[in-house]
Amino acid sequence: MKITDVRTQIVNLNFRNAIVVRVETDEGVTGISETVMKRRTLAIERSILDLKRYLVGKDPTEIENHWEKMYRDSFWVGGPMHGSAISAVDCALWDILGKSCKVPVYRLLGGPTRERVLVYSHCPAGPSPEVFAANVRLCADRGYRAVKTTLPLFYGSRQAGGNSATESWMGYSGTSGSIDPSWKETEYCDPSVFGRIREYFLAAREAGGANLGLALDCHGRLGLKAALRLCRILEDLDLMFIEEPVPPENADVLARLQRETSIPVAAGERWATIYGVREFVEKHSVDILQCDLVNCGGITGMKKIAALAEAHYIPMAPHNPNGPIATAMNVHFAAVIPNFLILETTGSAADQTISDELLRDPLMFDDGHLLLPRSPGFGVELNEAALDKYPYVPCEAWR
Repeated sequence: MKITDVRTQIVNLNFRNAIVVRVETDEGVTGISETVMKRRTLAIERSILDLKRYLVGKDPTEIENHWEKMYRDSFWVGGPMHGSAISAVDCALWDILGKSCKVPVYRLLGGPTRERVLVYSHCPAGPSPEVFAANVRLCADRGYRAVKTTLPLFYGSRQAGGNSATESWMGYSGTSGSIDPSWKETEYCDPSVFGRIREYFLAAREAGGANLGLALDCHGRLGLKAALRLCRILEDLDLMFIEEPVPPENADVLARLQRETSIPVAAGERWATIYGVREFVEKHSVDILQCDLVNCGGITGMKKIAALAEAHYIPMAPHNPNGPIATAMNVHFAAVIPNFLILETTGSAADQTISDELLRDPLMFDDGHLLLPRSPGFGVELNEAALDKYPYVPCEAWR
């Protein structure tokens, strides 16, 4: 079997664009995959197509060999932009291998360690604690056992006119953004902000109950001392984790924060490959590792990262605010690693509608979990006619 073509198509999924990749072979087996990098979609697509020159004519089952060559032969190693193109190809090759062997990908990776994958949903904080509480109840009513929001008051988006959870909402975990988006982590922050954020999470905890997982994503918006103040004011609320409380570049600063709070610290969505993750793992800068399968090197790269994390007793909670193919890819990965914690999903009704339309056989959701597919490869097939309904839309945001 030989690779004959690599094709891409950009599909808009509300607040982000997905690059759908098809790797075709001379035996009629086509592997599909997806990658997402908001604000860099066209650059990533071009990078994927650049790899086509190397791939055509090669045996698609030599996955490890291809990964190493795509990574090393570019000379410019490392980084999620480089990793995203490799991820897209790598995952499509695993889909080909599964289909050609007539087994799900998780069987090829060592077999499942679980039959269902725990997931959490995005939950918009909204313009007030009351709206956040209503949105938490809405997520819980839809079957989710855990939810995550971005930093209330700082920035984000809510549906135009959507002050109530009963109105339609995209599902992205934004807020009304009363603090200017250009605010920097080194600038002065009104001390009342931390108390107001606490009010949001008090309301959410009361609405969701003691058993609901609550997580907060800061997107690296805070400096060390501000992040410590925020953690200390929230420590009694039993958060599942606080994500990227400080910018993600400095392992020592992140490690200092991790040591000084009882809230589990999570990060990793902006790190790629074992080389990019190594320092943070060895310094135990995080309690939970959140690399993204579509940016960090695909299944081949992510399995190595998971093994490195496992040796340091660090669980994996993959970053995945992506499309339905990426979610399917993640389910196979999550099924096989022993140190899996929980998988991110957008989780909105609008996203589910798109998934149902784009896939002929969407993943099954039950009691806060996604069930493992049984079909070969990733177990999902595209509804090709539906893809054209969602053309590329530029997605930009400047700090």
